[in-house]
Amino acid sequence: MPLSRKLGLIGAIIFVTLLFWGGSQPEAVGLFEPPFDKIAHFAAFGGFSLLLWLAFEGRWPWLVIVLAGAVGALDEWRQGFLPGRAVSLGDFAMDLLAPLTVVMVLVVLRARSARS
Repeated sequence: MPLSRKLGLIGAIIFVTLLFWGGSQPEAVGLFEPPFDKIAHFAAFGGFSLLLWLAFEGRWPWLVIVLAGAVGALDEWRQGFLPGRAVSLGDFAMDLLAPLTVVMVLVVLRARSARS
């Protein structure tokens, strides 16, 4: 298994672990104020999508989008049960927009590279 694939897989696992563990901590309440919370969601799930892309070696781009979206949906749902946290469709929208954007950019870059 190539190093980039290993790092992507390990990084994705660490991301999900920290997201669910860290998001359950009292310090997570109000960590990012609006509108910066949307930027934080986009950046986090964009990075997560890149890690998944590496883990899958650029294959199955649709799976990157589905997995990132599923993790985002599960995280938002879970927040409804945590004190001081709330479900946000705006946050979930960023959780979906990030993988869509990252995958689109990576697919275009791969196509350009193949033509060169």
